[in-house]
Amino acid sequence: LFRPELDIWEPGEHNGTFRGNNPAFVTATAALDAYWADGGTEEQTLARGRRVEEALAEIAAEHRRRGAGYRGRGLAWGLAFADRGHAARICSRAFELGLLVETSGPASEVVKLLPPLTATPEELDEGLRILARAVDETV
Repeated sequence: LFRPELDIWEPGEHNGTFRGNNPAFVTATAALDAYWADGGTEEQTLARGRRVEEALAEIAAEHRRRGAGYRGRGLAWGLAFADRGHAARICSRAFELGLLVETSGPASEVVKLLPPLTATPEELDEGLRILARAVDETV
């Protein structure tokens, strides 16, 4: 990633985020080579994203009267509520049930879902079931 003949900085001359972190660059390159070389991770991410969208659509439909909605793409999703306190209560209950989610949005009105790209379908479904239960028990 760096060509030594083009590296004009002497040791200690410059540090910080401007130049970047060599171990992070090497790790990122290895991850790209391992996970994105054949398109399989992209297809897997899109399929799992559709599963999350389906689950959130069901949850939002069940709680529409409470102002529930959803948004996102890929594996980055949010379950939004008109009552800004709902998201925090849902996150607390989900944590008690074994799922780590957090609030997001300008007023913390969104339950943010960011499952790992490597989550199995079974793990994803378990998390979505826990989320649905947390919403049912708190909204």
